[in-house]
Amino acid sequence: MIKSIKVFVSLIISLLSLIVVIWWFYGGRISLVDTQEVSKSFSRFISLEGADEYVVARLAGNEEFTIEKYRHVLGFPVGDTQVKLSLVANYTYYVKIAELRHAVENESVYIHVPKLYLSTPVAFEFSTVRESWHRFLFGPDGKTLIDQLRQDVSKNLEAKGRAQTGVVYDKAAKALADNFNRYFNANGLGGHYRNIVVIFDNELSQSKRQFSYRQSSCGKERCSLELDLGKGLILSIE
Repeated sequence: MIKSIKVFVSLIISLLSLIVVIWWFYGGRISLVDTQEVSKSFSRFISLEGADEYVVARLAGNEEFTIEKYRHVLGFPVGDTQVKLSLVANYTYYVKIAELRHAVENESVYIHVPKLYLSTPVAFEFSTVRESWHRFLFGPDGKTLIDQLRQDVSKNLEAKGRAQTGVVYDKAAKALADNFNRYFNANGLGGHYRNIVVIFDNELSQSKRQFSYRQSSCGKERCSLELDLGKGLILSIE
């Protein structure tokens, strides 16, 4: 029993001696990084923002909608009318902060996004609205068809916005990762992780989009030494 105690004390002394030697050589360049602080900061951000809509992507598109209808008499076509409405639409996509989940593993922050939402009704610029129609022979009244297109604009823009969500994921993931990276840096946690990985749970072909912000816990340059002490603690020497 006494022998075991002596061995344990000897190991403690050796470890302390090693720490003293390292500190003597590297001085103020040694640091102890607690990656769990990232997790705490993330949770604090979620609680502060609540369920607010967090815009992560915007798209502008030139949209055109048309209707063509024929008039028939005794089953025979006697004319047709084609109407057209065009405008510039502004699609806005957002996530709900309160829904975000996260994990910190292997010096990476994983952000899980349950859903990417389209803000509705979709906004468009009234100054860009253009309307026209062409009537052949005894085709239907063009003004009536234009009124129908106007009524359907919101529904058509929403359908178009949801259909193109797939092309927004990359941009949304980058914006979300950059925003959280800026938030972590502003709170003194910039050196506590290397990567931010964004995962959209409702994406059909689910992808892990990884964005690297530093090579090591020392910042942009690699450390001379990094030791993972477990429980989210990393001993780093520049």
